[in-house]
Amino acid sequence: MLAFAIMLSSDLPSTNGPFPDAIERYLGELLHERIDVRPFEGARSLPAFIGRTYTLYETRILGRHCVIVAKLDGTGTPADIAKHIDIVRNATHATVAFATMTISAHNRSRLIGQGVPFIVPGNQLYIPDLAIDLREHFRAPRLRQADGLSPAAQTVLFHHILHLDRHVTTPSLLAERLHYSAMSIGRAFDDLVATGLAETVRHGKERRIHFKAEGRHLLEEATPHLRSPVRSMKFVRGSAFGAHLKVAGETALSHLTDLASPRIDTFAVAASDWKAVSQTADLAETDRGEANCIIETWSYDPAALSDTNTVDVLSLYAQFRDHRDERVAMAADRLLENLPW
Repeated sequence: MLAFAIMLSSDLPSTNGPFPDAIERYLGELLHERIDVRPFEGARSLPAFIGRTYTLYETRILGRHCVIVAKLDGTGTPADIAKHIDIVRNATHATVAFATMTISAHNRSRLIGQGVPFIVPGNQLYIPDLAIDLREHFRAPRLRQADGLSPAAQTVLFHHILHLDRHVTTPSLLAERLHYSAMSIGRAFDDLVATGLAETVRHGKERRIHFKAEGRHLLEEATPHLRSPVRSMKFVRGSAFGAHLKVAGETALSHLTDLASPRIDTFAVAASDWKAVSQTADLAETDRGEANCIIETWSYDPAALSDTNTVDVLSLYAQFRDHRDERVAMAADRLLENLPW
């Protein structure tokens, strides 16, 4: 009998909530069949520490009984995960897969190298024992736009995580902070509610937004919905320093991590402001070989989320977390380590 196991860290909230639901939706959409993820009934056959460390589930995949394994909080090394999966496999004689909501490019490579099956709902699936190969859904940033948060919703989310100003929760106050209209912020609230990340309540005539999680847990819940803010990259001749633009791209990533600096600097500007900025600062698009800087045009104002000379770390993370260059993707993961969770 084949089994496919998902391990969920037991110290995380709602083991019967959003994450099992995300697995059901993801597998259902990929395999075009109804998936019902439920608690695993054979947990007593496993060593006690497995039961204390993980929550186990089971389902049927492609007509086979599957004990499904996931972890949300990023703890544990790929080597430890591989050992624990072997224990579950030997005890259940099942195919066991690790599942998580996010995974770094480095850990993804290590898991594949050790032959560990895994699931990242919304991103990828690797279960060779079930004849399901890796489905690479880590797309280039511009291809993520169709199914992610709207730019305004992502700006509201990042502002909340970065600043956690519990008094700035209405469309009028957020519009002023984030350079949007109150109507756009209202639609952003609807988007965040639709993804299950937040709820709204009315206080008098205005709505207030309340996120269902905080800090790193909120970011983990939101990660499948994140978009790169970058709409386009322009190779430019001229000096961007006089335009007072935020340092962005791999230049910003190198400032904030140990990633090597790129050959030329990158800056960011709201796409709606690019024309005016290019005229004021005398910036002209040119060929890559003749450029002395790169300008990223963003779907939201990079200045709205950062009060330093670089763009905010969460927008950088959204841009580079799925980068094909593993060094860059790992640097994006390191950005989160410096946040005051």
